[in-house]
Amino acid sequence: VNKSGDDLIAYCFAEKQGYSRFADFYGNGQADGTFAYCGFRPAFVLIKNIASTEPWVIYDTKRNPHNVADLKLTPNTADSENGNSQTGGTSYNNIDILSNGFKMRTNNGATNQASTKFIFAAFAEHPFVSSSGVPTTAR
Repeated sequence: VNKSGDDLIAYCFAEKQGYSRFADFYGNGQADGTFAYCGFRPAFVLIKNIASTEPWVIYDTKRNPHNVADLKLTPNTADSENGNSQTGGTSYNNIDILSNGFKMRTNNGATNQASTKFIFAAFAEHPFVSSSGVPTTAR
């Protein structure tokens, strides 16, 4: 960071209850993988294994409207959907997008390596808050 002559970009977000979640989890290395709680159904999930050179992985409910979520993008590469060799095709690094978070479905390194720390960003499909972060109520 901050090397002379390098271009840098930063995306900075603030967590809003019911709208966005930024947290970490540890992989368990099993096909019945780790669950990450968000407090809402995510429309967009970005995951990164912070202990390796595995790429960032994006899942969303537009390309994966039903589980299993197996269509992946790797935003830090030039690869097409499911085109990155480290994240694999439709049978690797899959997740389920649930009503209150997401759960890993495979034990691969980009999303669920055993005893490895991952960070994630998730944004709600139907936020339960207003644009100012105030919880909304039903009619």
